[in-house]
Amino acid sequence: MNEEIINSPINTQSILSLVFGILTILSFCTGMIPLPFTGFICFPTSFLLGFLALIFGAVSLNQIRKHNESGGPMAWIGIMSGGFVFMCVMCMIVAFASFFIFTPNSVPMPPFIQQFQI
Repeated sequence: MNEEIINSPINTQSILSLVFGILTILSFCTGMIPLPFTGFICFPTSFLLGFLALIFGAVSLNQIRKHNESGGPMAWIGIMSGGFVFMCVMCMIVAFASFFIFTPNSVPMPPFIQQFQI
């Protein structure tokens, strides 16, 4: 049975899931650099790449099971890294939105934020 696993072809979607997972982590960490406007570019990019890593990982696990291919660990690494960053960005979006929704009117807000109140 080990020879079948060694000789089985590697699923290309699992490789793509791993690559998108690595790019997700790199773009998310780049968004943390305190340079102007890096967050506006890197966080949406990491959100999209994380979503792609999740999709390609799920598709590759399904194909690996059906066609007896290898590449399961690469798919799982892509799913875990993409899913973690995807959830981090979702939590940031919810926290940012709740800041505007649930801020009491008695708390003075900085002038650059006052114009964006909902």
